[in-house]
Amino acid sequence: MAERPQKPIVIYDGACGICAGNLKWLYRLDTLKKFDSMPYQTDKLPVLFPHLNLEECEKAMHLVFPDGKTYTGTDAFREIFLRMPLMFVLGLIMSIPPIGWMLRRLYPVLARNRYRLGGTCELHVSYKQSHTPE
Repeated sequence: MAERPQKPIVIYDGACGICAGNLKWLYRLDTLKKFDSMPYQTDKLPVLFPHLNLEECEKAMHLVFPDGKTYTGTDAFREIFLRMPLMFVLGLIMSIPPIGWMLRRLYPVLARNRYRLGGTCELHVSYKQSHTPE
């Protein structure tokens, strides 16, 4: 079995334009370099994270911590923001129950329509080499 990553890993759709935009934005704001990423389409996914279900990865972004704790969708964004100095306040706002509840209802709608709204891309080709743990 492969060695577990040392940083939290953002698992995203490597063919999604919205996902690519979010990931580029994340790396610009991740000044402390706290996160790595990999597309769910990579062959490494089942080796590194056997507990993840591919169908669930197709539905939502995942954030997997080195201890295996996993957050999805809006909750993944919240956990990322809470660990980034420039986004911490937004993470706190997302933690307020009515706001978190509304965002968790909105995320699946956006995720289902992400190709129509954001087009497609091949971001995973370039990010796979520089941000995926070995």
